[in-house]
Amino acid sequence: MSDSELRQKEVLPTWLDAPQGTLLDRLTSGIGTTAGTDRAAYAAGNDEMAWENSRLLAELLRVRDGHETPAARPELPAARKALAELFADPGSEYLVRALLHRPEHLLGVVLPRLLGPQAAGGGKATVEEQERRAGQASALHVWSVFTVCVEVLWEHVSGKEGTAHRHLEPLAARTRFLALSEPFRHRAGDAEWEGWWRKEILKHLFGRSDTWVPLVRKVREARDIWRGHLNRHQSLPLFDHASPLAIEEEVRWLAFQDPGPPKGFFKSLPYRPKFSNGPLTLCEPKEKGKGARRKVAPPDPTAADKAVLVDVVERHLLPRFAVGATWSAVWGLYRPPVYHRALVAYVTAALGLVLVIAFFSAILMPFMESVSITFTLLAIGVCYLLIGFGTLIHGRAWAMPLFLRIPAAGAVGLIVLVAFHPDWWENVTWGWGLISALVVLGGVSFGYLLIEARNHNTGMISDRGWTPFVLAVRALSVTITGLVHSLFVAVVGMITLTTVFGEKNHQLREVWAGTSDLSVSPSAILAAATFWCLAAGVFSQILWDDQPITAPLSHRRWRDER
Repeated sequence: MSDSELRQKEVLPTWLDAPQGTLLDRLTSGIGTTAGTDRAAYAAGNDEMAWENSRLLAELLRVRDGHETPAARPELPAARKALAELFADPGSEYLVRALLHRPEHLLGVVLPRLLGPQAAGGGKATVEEQERRAGQASALHVWSVFTVCVEVLWEHVSGKEGTAHRHLEPLAARTRFLALSEPFRHRAGDAEWEGWWRKEILKHLFGRSDTWVPLVRKVREARDIWRGHLNRHQSLPLFDHASPLAIEEEVRWLAFQDPGPPKGFFKSLPYRPKFSNGPLTLCEPKEKGKGARRKVAPPDPTAADKAVLVDVVERHLLPRFAVGATWSAVWGLYRPPVYHRALVAYVTAALGLVLVIAFFSAILMPFMESVSITFTLLAIGVCYLLIGFGTLIHGRAWAMPLFLRIPAAGAVGLIVLVAFHPDWWENVTWGWGLISALVVLGGVSFGYLLIEARNHNTGMISDRGWTPFVLAVRALSVTITGLVHSLFVAVVGMITLTTVFGEKNHQLREVWAGTSDLSVSPSAILAAATFWCLAAGVFSQILWDDQPITAPLSHRRWRDER
């Protein structure tokens, strides 16, 4: 039986509480579903030997005692050293591989059984008795022992003694980050959050300490290391074939706070945004009072936490055409009340967009053409002016969901339209010919974006789930966004530029004024120009092959990895 088949067959406990249960969900999701895909058939037998290793179990019990008993706390460094010596033993390579490929079994099965209440009178317990005792194990203590073991495993794999398993270092980095970051993912209002943050075990996780410094320092280091592996996951054979949505799960756990329990109206919604809860904050909690009056509150995000979120949006979400996730992420970053002005700018720009669409819709009515065109120009100007001020004040992160590269590329198509002979707009009227041209331009644009979406969502789609449908919806979302921007470019260009720089510009001015004798439709001209600018903008993406069309407008980057 292969390792992946064993993972599917194995039924992990369902009675786990946070932080143990929520961490277990992460370990078995995302990249964790493919972590053991290429393992040999005999690996399952070696894993079973690892879970029964008496030295491993004895040292894990020593770690538990050091967390539970203040008198045994000085023994924690010795227990960690003994674990390191066990992992460095050449005869324990099978043990290291089991912990790297299947950490969820240690967390969800081995440790609960080991740390549960002991049977009266000793002796070997039955399977039913082991499960009953495992259900009574402290979820917090199971997590703390697991985290210490994972930390020692990371030190071994990344050190000079771990050269035999250096190719599995990304797995160790992933497990380490997920384990260390679990206490920081829960928000105020969760019973588990307030319960186990009050306990001193998190301060003494790695030995004697009266502060959160050791835990915070290690989790920040773990995030930076795991972030580096995710940023180059295509270079890692372990992760290159992972599902596109599996990579996105890892990205969400890297930079975003977990969504809290739904409240009020949101309880009835079948779907809740997963990227809208702000950056994952890796800081100690705020403490007020002492003794029975001691209270804890979530910390505020640091500049580093926000920078990681912005980098993840630019590097992972935008190239994958994740329009909804990008909006959720930026909206969560500028959450009120601190950043209420950024949200007000979004709302104001959205109102400008509504006005543009309303005025443009009026163009379809012949008696409103000349009037609505003027108001449409004004609304477009106000809309882009608000976008410019919003970007100037709030920075590039604010403008990321707006896909401003699309109108910049669409302007290339506008230049071509201005240079065309005026015969093209003199003969444009609504009919099957124009409709066919619009369908072709829109269809090839959507098709190109669909291929781009799949190419940037790297990895294998091994199941017949919703992944292809999700990618198609994303490509459609970018196409619709491009249509809106192309409409703006076409209206401004055809009314203000072509009437100045184009041939027969005086006749075109008469068309927009409604005084022309030509049998042309202004709405047909704008529709043709809009779809032309969309196609030109989409296909001009080949000019910057290293950047997707959803990337922010170019800026100088001072980063060593680019």
